[in-house]
Amino acid sequence: MRCGPFPRTLPAVKALSAVKSLPAVLVLFMFLLPLAAQDSAQASFKQTLVPKEIYVGDTAQLSYVFQSKIDFYSLARQGGGVSKMEGGILYFDISGGYFRQMEADCTVIQLSMRQVGMTYTIVLDFIPWRPGRLEFIPLDMGKLCHANSDRIITLEPVEVLSLSEKLGASSLRPPASPLLLPGTNYIVWTLIMLSVALLVLFAILAMNFSAALKTAILLKERMGYRRNAAHTKRRLKGLLKAGGTDMNFAQGWQKIMRDYMDYRFSMSFRSVTAKDMYRTVSLATGDMLDIEQENAVLSIQSLFIRTDYIRYAKDSPDSQKLPLQDHEAAFAPEERETLVELSLVDIGELEKEREEFKNYGRI
Repeated sequence: MRCGPFPRTLPAVKALSAVKSLPAVLVLFMFLLPLAAQDSAQASFKQTLVPKEIYVGDTAQLSYVFQSKIDFYSLARQGGGVSKMEGGILYFDISGGYFRQMEADCTVIQLSMRQVGMTYTIVLDFIPWRPGRLEFIPLDMGKLCHANSDRIITLEPVEVLSLSEKLGASSLRPPASPLLLPGTNYIVWTLIMLSVALLVLFAILAMNFSAALKTAILLKERMGYRRNAAHTKRRLKGLLKAGGTDMNFAQGWQKIMRDYMDYRFSMSFRSVTAKDMYRTVSLATGDMLDIEQENAVLSIQSLFIRTDYIRYAKDSPDSQKLPLQDHEAAFAPEERETLVELSLVDIGELEKEREEFKNYGRI
């Protein structure tokens, strides 16, 4: 029995085993890499449709949130792709027929963009004209900004519903006359007139009391909303003048806005996370916000996400990435002023008295 050579061949056996297991590790890495890239790509944007169900002829709004290091605001201003700037929102000039090929399917009313740090929100207002699947043309940021950029934004298709299909009717039907026995017309009309007279009498008697009570309740509610909004605006302006560190500023801004939303929506926002702001407001209002108010709530949510990063990302691995000015947990120059300005605009949108709610109180 020969046992001498065995100790000399043991390292070779271990090396051969490691070489054989190497292809399996490479195959596993190549399989997981596309999945990680896909998850990262999906987390980098968010698309929201308001309202969630749209019908032919409705005015709808599609919001697309993405992140980019490119300063599209500066590119659009320098390239001449801006029609106007209002309240920190940039409106693209689409008068040149950028959406002409979609005119048969929908009318694009306006295309706007809002920036908070490296986060951009593109809002597309449109009116669909055909039921079914509505596909949007890609948004070429180079053409829209009239600048040199290869960023292409692909919007997901939306489904346009047909009101006639929902009701199950293909044509309007004429009203059918009531079926009455001969000689009963006079009795029916007499009863109708007596009922109307009684209703008018009761309405006159109750009008003064109910109208006064309703007016008092609405005035008290509106005055409370206005005082809350005015107090919040003064606190935001005072916070901006006070200065302090970025972390203290972000913490103070969140405290002020949570106090405002507590009163505005009659529920506590103390423990609501930034990403759940929009969902919580939707539950509180029963999805009764209009398009402008929806947009304001989404904007406030994005500001909460930004200030959360300032408060909690200090010395984190993400804040150490290069270049530091794009990742560090600190406000950019004049970003505090922009944040307060956007907050004032959003509060103004939430406090506007909507014509359709004048007789039913405010949302």
